[in-house]
Amino acid sequence: MANLFGANYTIQDPVTSGVTDGTVSNTIDVAEWGGRVRVCYDSFTASGATGTTDVIYLGKIPANATLLYGVLQHNNTGSSTYAITVGATVMRAAATATISVAHLFGAVSAGTKTTALSDVKLTLGTAALADTKFIKCMIYYTVD
Repeated sequence: MANLFGANYTIQDPVTSGVTDGTVSNTIDVAEWGGRVRVCYDSFTASGATGTTDVIYLGKIPANATLLYGVLQHNNTGSSTYAITVGATVMRAAATATISVAHLFGAVSAGTKTTALSDVKLTLGTAALADTKFIKCMIYYTVD
């Protein structure tokens, strides 16, 4: 069995990971080691049916934030699809989401940094959001 070390572990503890001369090559971005996780949470309840391509704005993520993952939940009926973007980063491609089940998303975009203050946008796909139905969205990220 071999001991293998991740890139940030090697920087944080160079001696344990095999660097014997005591040099530390870089410092670790605080968003990747020891940073505080923050959340952007918002919800939307329809008052009247929405359109099938409507965009719902669900918060803002600060510049230089490192995106981690998101959670989506809704109680809409039918086979609705939802896409979620943070700025130009697609965190969730348009896909169906089972009613009343929390959906984890963002594995592909984890570790992506925002370059500016960025809107969290949810785009409705194949079905409108019915009257009185809700969408809840949480985006987890670090900045420090």
